[in-house]
Amino acid sequence: MRMRKVLPQLFCLVISTGLFGNKKLIEQYVQQYKDIAIREMRSTGIPASIKLAQGLLESDWGRSDLANKANNHFGIKCGRDWTGDTFMKYDDDSDEEGMLVESCFRVFSSAEESYRAHSEFLLNPAKKSRYGFLFEYPATDYVSWANGLKFAGYATDPKYPEKLIRLIETYQLYKYDEPVLIKPAYPETAVIAENSNVKKESEIKYPSDPKADKSTAKIRETASKENTPALVSYKRSDYRIQSINDIPMVKAIGKESLESLAKALNMDVYDLIEYNEKFDSKDILLPAGTHVYLNKKKRVNKDAEWHKVQEGESMFYISQQYGLRLESLYARNNMDEGTEPYPGEKISLKKHVSKKDTPKHRKVDHLGSVFINMGNLK
Repeated sequence: MRMRKVLPQLFCLVISTGLFGNKKLIEQYVQQYKDIAIREMRSTGIPASIKLAQGLLESDWGRSDLANKANNHFGIKCGRDWTGDTFMKYDDDSDEEGMLVESCFRVFSSAEESYRAHSEFLLNPAKKSRYGFLFEYPATDYVSWANGLKFAGYATDPKYPEKLIRLIETYQLYKYDEPVLIKPAYPETAVIAENSNVKKESEIKYPSDPKADKSTAKIRETASKENTPALVSYKRSDYRIQSINDIPMVKAIGKESLESLAKALNMDVYDLIEYNEKFDSKDILLPAGTHVYLNKKKRVNKDAEWHKVQEGESMFYISQQYGLRLESLYARNNMDEGTEPYPGEKISLKKHVSKKDTPKHRKVDHLGSVFINMGNLK
């Protein structure tokens, strides 16, 4: 929708004029929905501060048409399985000719129902490999949750974690967070790629991004020790070198930094950053199961020819599964960087497809566009 496309610019203007501008409006929103966020935290482990900050951003401080007319605070689209009431408005969907068309959003009976739907999205078994690692962080560690959401593909805005953290810190939303001694229960849903010679992990982990500007660094410095994930060091003998597509790789044991892993393997950390593309800091903490390649990925897969896209999978996810360079995967399928394929599409792992066989895809170029379609993640 047009409003979303100007949101980043509006955000910059708001930041430049003070602490997110309309302080009273934000405080009213927090008071109105904090109890819902706390209840969801206690039942799911998602920090109340994170949920409130995301709700504030997605609903334009509660002023959006979706929030007011549809009780939809997180821009949740209808999806194929939605049978309830709908709300139509322009967003970022287009027809085959590239013309903007109205998007279908869910109408909820209450804001609380919308907040529950947000939790259900992150707990969706089909997305366990994408978002499951977040639940390893304490409900009091909003910094890791904010950075983890960005790395999981929740939003493409590079400033998204900073915006969440700044909201949480400015309005002290962290005071609603509390330790939650639960682990979310995911039904087992192991997914095997069609015609793949590589078995998919039921729980591929993606690291959170601790790269931060000065404001985020300050928050980290003031965070209490009990809320800071402990760094772990391992020895070379702790890692088993495996191979995908004839490329050596290891799986992270958990909570080590990329730099400590490089030291254990007697490698240059910046080589690992180059080989693994989305790892853009030596300080990132690696959740257990993260694939870390020890050499350049290849341009083609030696065995598998196609991959059928499952719900919630990104091009980076696919590239890591098959040991393929991300830029080559995009080029082979006539897709631009920053676009993602629709579920059910076939991605070529070997040959360059013709224009008519280009997988159906969509551009992801503004705040929340990866996340807003909870029913059918694009």
